[in-house]
Amino acid sequence: MSKLMEEFLIRNAKLPPSNITRKERQAIKDLNSDPEIIILPADKGNATVIMETKQYKEKIRQLLDPTIYKKLKQDPTNKITRKTNTLIKNSSINFDIRQQLCKSEALPPRLYGLPKIHKDSIPLRPIVSAIGSPTYNLAKFLATQLQTHIGLTAHYIKDSTHFIEKISNLNLSTKDILISFDVVSLFTKVPVADTLTLIKQNFPEDITALFHHCLTTSYFQWDTGFYEQKDGVAMGSPLSPVVANFYMEYFEKQALETAPKKPTVWFRYVDDTFTIWSHGEEELSKFLDHLNSIHPNIQFTMEKEKEGKLPFLDVLVIRKPNQQLGHTVYRKPTHTDRYLHKNSNHHPSQKRSTIKALTDRAQRICEPHLLQGELNHLNWALQANGYSTTDIRRAARPRTSQESQDKDPPRGKVFLPYIKGTTDRIGKLMKKHNLQTIYRPTKKIQQMLRSAKDKRDPLSSAGVYRIPCSCGQVYIGTTKRSAQTRVKEHERHCRLIQPEKSAIAEHLMNQPGHRILFENTKMLDHSNNYHVRLHREAIEIHKHVDNFNRKEETMKMNKIWLPVLQNSKIRTVNKKQYSENRGFPDMNQPRAVNDSKQRMPQRQEEDSR
Repeated sequence: MSKLMEEFLIRNAKLPPSNITRKERQAIKDLNSDPEIIILPADKGNATVIMETKQYKEKIRQLLDPTIYKKLKQDPTNKITRKTNTLIKNSSINFDIRQQLCKSEALPPRLYGLPKIHKDSIPLRPIVSAIGSPTYNLAKFLATQLQTHIGLTAHYIKDSTHFIEKISNLNLSTKDILISFDVVSLFTKVPVADTLTLIKQNFPEDITALFHHCLTTSYFQWDTGFYEQKDGVAMGSPLSPVVANFYMEYFEKQALETAPKKPTVWFRYVDDTFTIWSHGEEELSKFLDHLNSIHPNIQFTMEKEKEGKLPFLDVLVIRKPNQQLGHTVYRKPTHTDRYLHKNSNHHPSQKRSTIKALTDRAQRICEPHLLQGELNHLNWALQANGYSTTDIRRAARPRTSQESQDKDPPRGKVFLPYIKGTTDRIGKLMKKHNLQTIYRPTKKIQQMLRSAKDKRDPLSSAGVYRIPCSCGQVYIGTTKRSAQTRVKEHERHCRLIQPEKSAIAEHLMNQPGHRILFENTKMLDHSNNYHVRLHREAIEIHKHVDNFNRKEETMKMNKIWLPVLQNSKIRTVNKKQYSENRGFPDMNQPRAVNDSKQRMPQRQEEDSR
C-alpha cells in the first residue's frame, strides 16, 4: 500500500454510525444493570434467554452433583501449570512444539450453563471455558494426535453429508423401525480409566502420561469456588469430543458383538445413533437394556420414528411409500430462524457467506422434490432478517468458472475491525499484495451484556497496563504474562533499588519522595499477541505525555498515525501541549511522509524497563 494512500485513509477514517437507536442502547443498558436477571444464548436454535439470576444459579448448583464434582479448598492452577510444563519437557514431542505447548502462566477454567429450551424444565448444558487454562494448549495438541485413530469403523458418521451418503441406497421392509439412541450426558460420564487403557495401546508411555494428566485434571471455577471433576471429560476442552468419540467406538464394537439380536443399521455421530431395527418392539426393549448393561456410566435414551419421520443431526429422515429413505433439513421446534442481520456491522462478504452456507446446506441435504420448499422457507427467514430478494439471489448463485479457478494461497492474513468505507478499502489494497483480510465487527451486543462466567481480576491477563506515580506521571508497560505478576516484579525492583531492571525503580531513585501507586494500576488493553501489545503500548505512551518510560525502549511510530492520536477524545493533555511535547507537526502545514525503516525496538518479550 502506498504511504500517501495510507495517510489518506487514516486521516479520513470515521467510526460507522450506530445501527441501534438510543432507546435500544438504553434498554440494553437497563437489562445489563439489573442483577436480578441474566441474559444467555440458548443451547440450540439461536435464541436469547432471559432468566432470573437466582434460578440460573440454582440450576448450576443442581449440576454440581457431589458424586461427579468435588469442591477444592484452593485454586490448583499454579500447581497444575508446573506439572504440565514438567511432563511436556520430559516428553518425546518435538522441541519446537514443546516450546509452544508450555505456558508461563495460566488462568482457571470457568463454568457456565446454556439453557436447553427444547427440553422440559429447561435444564442447563454445562460448558467449561478452558481457553488459557494450564492444559488447554496440550489438550489441543493431543486432540490432533488422537483424531487419526478415530473414524476407522463402518459405523462412523463424519457429518450430515456423510450420513446422507450412507442412507441413500438403503431399502426398508415394512417391519423395520427407525430408532435414535442418545447417550445421557456423555462427556461427564466417559470412563476415564477405561479410555486411558485404550490410549495406552496406541501411544508410547510418555504421551499416555500427557493424556492421563489432561483427563485427570478437569477442574473449574464457579461462584468464587473451585471444583474438580471426578470422572468424565469437561465439555469445553478441545480434547473432550475426540476422547468421547474414541471411547464410543470401543463401546459400540463391544455392544454390537455381544448383542443377542443386532440392528440392521447402526450409524453413530459421537453420542447420537441412527438405527434400523427389524426384530420387533419387544426385542427392541431388550436391546436397549443390553446397551445400558455394558457400562454403568453409559446409559441410553431412545426415540422412535413418528409418522415415518426421525431427526438425526440436522437431517429429517423420512420413510417413503416405496420403503426408501428421504431426507430434508431438520430444525427443532424452538429454532428462531435468526441469522446475521442485514443491518449488522459486518463486512458484506460475511453476510453473503451466511446466505450461501444456508442455501448450500439445503441443496446438500434436501431431496430434489423437497428442495424448493426449503428454499422458500430460507427466503422467508432471510427477508425477516433484512435481506432483499436480490441480496438472496446474488449471494446464492453458483460461482462462475472464472471465480472458482484455483488461486495462489495468500501470503498472510490481516485482521481489521470492519469500518465501512475505510477498512474495506484497505482490504482491497491488501488483496493486490495477495494478503487475505479478515474483518471483525467493532462491537457485538453480546459484548455489551454481563457475562455468565465468573469475573476475572482485570490484571490477571496479558496486555498493556498503566501504573501512576504520586507526582502525576505514569508508566506504560506491556507483558505476555499476567499484569499482576509484572506489577509484583516492579514492586520488587523498587524495593531492592534496581533501576537497571525497571524504569519505575529508576524514576523513584531520581525523584526522592515520590510514591508509586501500584494499587491504582489499570489495564489498558488485553491481548496475547506480541505485536498487538507492542503497538498498543506505543499508542498509549503517545497519549500519556507525562510518562517516564525509557524512550529508547519504546517502539517508534510512523508519523501518519499521529493525526489520529492527536485528535483522540481520550488524550491526556490539550492539542497544543500534546504537539509540543511529542514533536507533532503543525496540522496546518504540509507534512512529509516518514520513510524511516525503524519501527520496533530490540528488546525481550517481557519489558524490563
